[in-house]
Amino acid sequence: MADWLLNPSEPVGFKKYEIIDHVEKSPMIHHTEYLYFKIPKRYALINISSIINQAVARSKVQDGFCFVSAMHITAGVYINDAESGLLHDIAEWIENLAPYGKPYRHHQTGEDNGDAHLKSYLTNHALTAPITKGNLDFGTWQQIFYAEFDGLRDKRVLVKVTGI
Repeated sequence: MADWLLNPSEPVGFKKYEIIDHVEKSPMIHHTEYLYFKIPKRYALINISSIINQAVARSKVQDGFCFVSAMHITAGVYINDAESGLLHDIAEWIENLAPYGKPYRHHQTGEDNGDAHLKSYLTNHALTAPITKGNLDFGTWQQIFYAEFDGLRDKRVLVKVTGI
């Protein structure tokens, strides 16, 4: 299996956030941020729940939804457990389904990341999470992860929070 960065608790590679828009039209709030990452490995599953929670807090939304989107076609976001063994299982499963080094047709364009495009397809490009009483309304073990499949370069994640 390729060299993966698997971090169940820390948002490794997070650089900064930027508030893009914040509109309050009573009673609605619409808040948009970009999160900037540079993951130090080609592949990673990174827990970004703490960063998303901070964005929700900055939004001041008490009841609504948080939309999170990986703004790249070789990355994804998903919700699952932050247990380290499960992260290894997910990485192995993804690598088995879209292994690095195969002669993908995409490589005929001069690229070398055909596997990254397929890996992102196995996760989600976006997710929506409920907000109740100003917090993500998750089950006990649910966490938000950023899945990177073509790292070592700057990437953005969109966070849009809407509600009252």
